[in-house]
Amino acid sequence: MTGFVQQADLIAELLEEESVTGVRRPDLDRRLQALRGSWSALDASDRAAVADHTGRIATLVKGRPPEAAPPPESPAPEPLAPSAPFAPLDEEAEAKLALQGLDRIEVLDEVPVRTYDGDGSPDSLLNHMGYDAWRPGQKDAVEAAIAGRDSLIVMPTGGGKSLCYQLPGLASDDLTIVVSPLIALMSDQVRRLKMEGHPAVMFASGLSDEVMDRAYNGVKDGSARIAYCSPERFASSSFLDLLSHRKIDLMAIDEAHCLSEWGHDFRPDYLRLPKVAERLGRPTIMACTATATQQVADEIAQRMGLKDPAQIHSGFERPNLSFDTVPLEGKGSMAKKKALLEFGLKNSENRPAIVYCGTRKDTEELGEDLRSIGLDAVSYHAGMPSEERASAQVRFMEGDADVVVATNAFGMGIDKADVRSVWHWAIPSSVEAYYQEAGRAGRDGLPARAVLLAMRSDLGRLVRFIEQKNVEATDVQDYLGYLRGLVDDEGKALIEARRRDEERIRLAVAERADALTVDPASGGKLLVTLADTFDPYELSAACRVARDRGWKAYRAVESFSFSDVCRRRQLLDHFGDDSPTAPSGRCCDVCDPSGWLPDPDTLAVRKSRANPKKGNSKPVEELDPADHELYEVMRTWRLEAAGDKPAFHVASNRTLAALVTAKPQDEEELLAVSGVGPSFREKYGSDVLRLISQHA
Repeated sequence: MTGFVQQADLIAELLEEESVTGVRRPDLDRRLQALRGSWSALDASDRAAVADHTGRIATLVKGRPPEAAPPPESPAPEPLAPSAPFAPLDEEAEAKLALQGLDRIEVLDEVPVRTYDGDGSPDSLLNHMGYDAWRPGQKDAVEAAIAGRDSLIVMPTGGGKSLCYQLPGLASDDLTIVVSPLIALMSDQVRRLKMEGHPAVMFASGLSDEVMDRAYNGVKDGSARIAYCSPERFASSSFLDLLSHRKIDLMAIDEAHCLSEWGHDFRPDYLRLPKVAERLGRPTIMACTATATQQVADEIAQRMGLKDPAQIHSGFERPNLSFDTVPLEGKGSMAKKKALLEFGLKNSENRPAIVYCGTRKDTEELGEDLRSIGLDAVSYHAGMPSEERASAQVRFMEGDADVVVATNAFGMGIDKADVRSVWHWAIPSSVEAYYQEAGRAGRDGLPARAVLLAMRSDLGRLVRFIEQKNVEATDVQDYLGYLRGLVDDEGKALIEARRRDEERIRLAVAERADALTVDPASGGKLLVTLADTFDPYELSAACRVARDRGWKAYRAVESFSFSDVCRRRQLLDHFGDDSPTAPSGRCCDVCDPSGWLPDPDTLAVRKSRANPKKGNSKPVEELDPADHELYEVMRTWRLEAAGDKPAFHVASNRTLAALVTAKPQDEEELLAVSGVGPSFREKYGSDVLRLISQHA
């Protein structure tokens, strides 16, 4: 409780200073997020004891002067959402992790709603949110929405897309629907808006009945101005019936590249959105993305049926990022690559850090390697149990681990503002994927690095991937024959939406050749309608298009990885941005070959990095029978410590097993246990050491 009071008092001082200076501090929201976490750990009596402090915070948050502006020479940043607490998991696990404690500081529900009473101009709306300066493209996007014009918004990661639909939504008496595939991001944006008194709600599985009731009532009685939901929500007839009570003024589609089969993150549930828009009375549509080439952007506009859309491209420049590519060839290149990575990550200026790997095996092995040299590193990939995966991400997002080694499953939705470097252990599948992943660095606007450790051998993996995805006309015809065996008398069949890549590609190719149509259906299904006839030549042409796009992506990422052209220039050109490069510091390894990384040939390499202190992490099933009693004691304690949060939020089963095996006697030994970091030690160290001394 003492720690909570200290946190609250510090935040109150910062808020009071802000009210005087009018300068928003970029760390305020992160501090408030941490305070919400501390609040959730307090029991009822402790919460009552600190009521004065939380009330003071709520009053100060509510009282942030909307007319306050940052200095004119420094453009106001987009309101920072609190860091997302997890990466996309399966829907149930995601909901449990993201939505627990949507209103963690209940006093925030008592913040009076701020109603907009301005003249409807974009500048007055910006002032209503407490800002006085626009980022590139934001004002144009808001003007288009106010005028009722469809728009396609392409802004880089961290470019301020959310403000483009939030401002018109808060100004209208009608409802704005925001569609996002990520519960975490929706949750963060709603918390932020609620904290400042703006009427926003969200709909997602995992919310409490109380929160859902408030959301339904907010939409029905007209008090809510903005409603967030996932695309899957539109499969619910009751949700669509609810929306029929309101006029929908704006439908904003976040991560709109998910509409494109040829984009890097296609989601079948997005296919439902064009028909949903028509059912909602065809409101103004704003499609937003950060990683769309012109080809993908055109497909988004076509699929959504955008009418004469305003196309707003704010540019893809990330001036605070530097880009380094280190080609590695020949004997010993793998050892050199590890030595370079270790050299970079040992430097605290490059942490927190994300390391992207091409395989699950690499994430496990590399994570262990980094832990063996004393780094607080966690691994993350889709093959891990959801509990371990969520626990790893919570540790990274909350600062308990400062390195995460992951596959691309650690993707959209990662919004940790202070990531200082992103490393690619292997060449990514496309320039789009690279840009999106590299863009997770430096979201706070401070200098950050993106480093690609490129080996020619990586290209073989990409070639195999492309060849596996290649599809011939005969393959598609065989697949059509399979579907004909499933259709009813009307030529329709229901199939699972989640398909293997090769099936998804065959469906896409067949649809492009007008051999069938695909529509989303309820219950995670797709409704496939077969055409009576189709043109075999169109089918062959569609196969060639799919194959050519795969190889085009390969050639682009190969050129980026091994050419001697400015990396920043290559990225801008790839996305059709012809504006001059404008780095705020160092540009890239081509423009500044002196760099900051040493020549890999000068680094000492080691074959083995086994560390007995960190090697005590073992699965529960491998525990010594004599340790089972202590393990159960620890499980009981963990459940109590978690309170209303999931148990793995405190520690994973693997971490408990490691503690039981190691039996640390002091804080130094505690920190040596795999899965334990400074934050865990601070929160739970004394309890753990006490239990071990009593029961070991």
